[in-house]
Amino acid sequence: MVVVDILIWVAYFAVFIWLFRKGSGHDVMVSGKVGFGIQAFAFVATYISAVALVGFGGLAYQYGMQMLLVAAGNVWLGTWIVYRYLAWPTRVCQRNLGARTPVQLLAKGHRSPLLGRCLALIFAVFLGVYASAVIKGAALLLEQILPLSSSLLIWAVALLVGLAVFVGGLRGVLYTEAMQGFVMLIGISMLIFAVFDKVGGPVSGMLQLAALEPTKAANTGFVQLAAGAEGWFIISLVIVTSVAVWAQPQMIQRHFALASSHQVDRITPLAMFVLTVLVGGAYYVASLGRLFLPPVASPDAVMPTMVKMLLPDVGLQLFVLAIASASLSTATAIFHIAVSAIAEDLPGSKATRPRWLLAIAFIVLLSAGCAQIKGQIIAMLCATSWSVVGSAVLVCYVALVRFGRRSTRAAWASFLLGFGSCMLWYLMTDRHFAVLPMPWPALSKIPPFFVGFGFSLLGWILGWLLDPEARKNSHFWPEEAAGSPQVLKKP
Repeated sequence: MVVVDILIWVAYFAVFIWLFRKGSGHDVMVSGKVGFGIQAFAFVATYISAVALVGFGGLAYQYGMQMLLVAAGNVWLGTWIVYRYLAWPTRVCQRNLGARTPVQLLAKGHRSPLLGRCLALIFAVFLGVYASAVIKGAALLLEQILPLSSSLLIWAVALLVGLAVFVGGLRGVLYTEAMQGFVMLIGISMLIFAVFDKVGGPVSGMLQLAALEPTKAANTGFVQLAAGAEGWFIISLVIVTSVAVWAQPQMIQRHFALASSHQVDRITPLAMFVLTVLVGGAYYVASLGRLFLPPVASPDAVMPTMVKMLLPDVGLQLFVLAIASASLSTATAIFHIAVSAIAEDLPGSKATRPRWLLAIAFIVLLSAGCAQIKGQIIAMLCATSWSVVGSAVLVCYVALVRFGRRSTRAAWASFLLGFGSCMLWYLMTDRHFAVLPMPWPALSKIPPFFVGFGFSLLGWILGWLLDPEARKNSHFWPEEAAGSPQVLKKP
């Protein structure tokens, strides 16, 4: 059995290395022609991290079936809406502007190189540090099956991801992410079937869950939305994980690989199906875990405990591979964006190979080094990444790619008010990191992303009103972005 386990892991990393070499010799910022299946699985793998599968799985154990609202939000708001209204316009906009990165898309779109450099700095810092949590998660998983310390494994994972980004560039990242998304699908599917067999099927399991007494987290029962603050928490989680994701640079960049709007029609149902199985299936069976699991010390232990109880050794290895894949796929996407920000966006010129290597070395040191540190600042940057980046970028991104509205003043006002208000709200209200007094205690329950988005939208409106020139000359790609199916041709 040990030999089989070793062969599984050797095969996994052999395929991983073979796939990231597909980008060798290509421009590190260009994907080249990539099939719709690769793009669909890569999008899902970038979207879903180990936090979603393990951490949110633990929340599903606590909150019950109401966590399926989060899965539904990810599928419909985070995927269908994105591909229906944003993906192809983003690709058209990117090609028309000659943008090679998400930062350049926004900087050239709103005619502000300085805005681009500010965004590059934020992406490099926030995403570089956020990658430390992802890498550490992968290392802790690998520590369960390898006789190595977590400290050594953190460096090994960071170097492996850095090597993949250096050799493969964007094309290699897409291929490795697609493979990892497929492994995630296999691992979660095995767990779903095992749990359904344990509880007598999905319907029987739900009926048994409905018969349980309510708890504080599921105060109206385990199969409906909780009342009060607990239900509000679930709704806020839906919005943060399904709307703030629209403007995450690693997600925006996935649209750069589109060759035609026809691909969108093929990617969308496949990505939605895979995402439904991954997050919908994981949260569903985690909720059912309350029917048969022994008491667990923390929510993070729910999924590992369930896997060890129900799956054979080979299944256990495949599930660990699935969770490791979730971490590695997110890490490669984040690394590529952070490295691009340092090597190309900050200098304002096309990245050279030496500069690309130096940027990778910096991000490896930053992420692996931070993963070794315990501290409030690092933890806050990890926890707030999606909300802060979404608050800073979402409004000016959607205004640009969906409505073709270009305005330097509006973009700056939206960015500054969104970023500043979201960070300030965290520093005043977060129970772990608050260092400033909160003058309006009654408002402290409002999620920081909601505050940041509101101020960002207000900033855009004010900036737009103060920019008459932009209002006269703004709309610049309505036919290609919103018209009949298009195929982008070389200029």
